[in-house]
Amino acid sequence: MISLNELSLVLAGHEPALIDRSDGDNRAAVAMIIDSSGSQSDPKIIFIERAQDPKDPWSGHMALPGGRCETSSESVIDAARRETREEIGLYLPRDSLLGRLDDLQGRHAGRSQGLVISCLVFGVDKKAAFTPNHEVADIVQVPFSVLLDKGNRTTIEYPVLGSGRYPAVHFVPDDSRVIWGLTYRFLRQLVGLFGYCLPES
Repeated sequence: MISLNELSLVLAGHEPALIDRSDGDNRAAVAMIIDSSGSQSDPKIIFIERAQDPKDPWSGHMALPGGRCETSSESVIDAARRETREEIGLYLPRDSLLGRLDDLQGRHAGRSQGLVISCLVFGVDKKAAFTPNHEVADIVQVPFSVLLDKGNRTTIEYPVLGSGRYPAVHFVPDDSRVIWGLTYRFLRQLVGLFGYCLPES
């Protein structure tokens, strides 16, 4: 399995591909939080289920804590830390940052939104007490062993994007919720650094 120590070493040596965009209104950041408090050899990733909102096209989907940078001067690291504290009540010290993945372009209905999304990877080793806000319906911690289990792979349809099917990962038996889309693409990046391959989105 992937340990927190291995994650720290590999991410420290990873040079992410970044997309230059200085406009804070068009940049967002998410936090991929690796929790090793239960197991050093099989840590968990913290995901959120977005609350139901008729104005949100991704309402009810699984995601990582995060959101837009509030100003052009706010760094993506600070935005990810601030959004994590606002959404799930978890404070991430700056020294808990393990590294960063490649930036991705935000999409809606298959089209670019002109939004650059950065993924910051953090490590925590103490059991956290979460306090989700109104944007979060649920918080789920999923071990790497579950995310990498080929038996949990699936595909989904999302009519907003057309008639195609998209790769996804189940994380709870008999649960219709899946990890897919942008969150899946960041997850695929991370496990790819360790030689694991998830189907391409």
